[in-house]
Amino acid sequence: MTHFSLRQFLLNDYTKPLTKTAQKRSKSTLNNTDRIQNYYAEASDGYRDWSQKLNMHFGTFEWGINPFNLESMLENTNRQVLNSLQLEGDYNHVLDMGCGLGGTMRFAAHLPAIAQVTGVTIAVNQVAEAKAISATHAQRHKLAFINADYHNTGLKSESFDGAYAIESACHSLEADKASLISEAFRLLKPGRTFTLCDGFIKTAKPMNPATRYCYQKTCQHWALGHFPHLDATVAAMKDAGFEDVKVVDLSWQVLPSALYIPWMVTKYGAKLLYNKDKNPEHWNHLLAPAWGLALACSRAHFGYYRISATKPADKNN
Repeated sequence: MTHFSLRQFLLNDYTKPLTKTAQKRSKSTLNNTDRIQNYYAEASDGYRDWSQKLNMHFGTFEWGINPFNLESMLENTNRQVLNSLQLEGDYNHVLDMGCGLGGTMRFAAHLPAIAQVTGVTIAVNQVAEAKAISATHAQRHKLAFINADYHNTGLKSESFDGAYAIESACHSLEADKASLISEAFRLLKPGRTFTLCDGFIKTAKPMNPATRYCYQKTCQHWALGHFPHLDATVAAMKDAGFEDVKVVDLSWQVLPSALYIPWMVTKYGAKLLYNKDKNPEHWNHLLAPAWGLALACSRAHFGYYRISATKPADKNN
């Protein structure tokens, strides 16, 4: 396989002007973008209390992983997602759709099968912060961070050997995540895999008032759009053209990491009170996981899943 220049890839493909269709956004989408940017502009550093390596997601436990080491469980989520991409060979270019501060990307960069990792985030501050954090990383030459909307990145079609979204799809306003899924399909090379890992609404049945309130508060404080709806998301993957859709229920595997939430909330809350912090986004960052934990207790409506799907191989090759 011919090696490519990451810099050339970005300059030639990402900087092309977007089409008029891509430039049009609804007022609600723009407002949602503002909510996300405002939240992460103020709260990103608070994630260090959760993960020193800035893995901004839940961890997954399995035998052999120390449940008393949160970071090891967080990295196991990275490992599971990256393994699900079924990468072949040793020169793969992977896309992180909602990369945050790049914790998963830095983990991925250590893997011999991955030669380049590109991450997109809608939060402007995260690009600069992720670059600064990664500046001394041993594999920093593999990393590229881009400020872009994962619904329409502007990146070149069929450029990636794998793509994933870990707890970022929930920021989208769409219940089925159809735009994110269609973009992943466009960007993947034939025969390659997309994995979405997130909390999911698992039933179309109405929530009771208490569960609905917890859901609304979780979305409010974490600047979320909607958690993906399980059946609708699977249907959207099939409608986009993906095949071999695999759904893995990780709800019980994430439980040990979720049990760290009360301690983290107490620790972070004490810090805010001690500093007499009145920043609303800091308090949102404190309250969101507490409401999220309460929401997760509604097992009839909510679960944590990893869904992988493969773009059909090019039959001409």
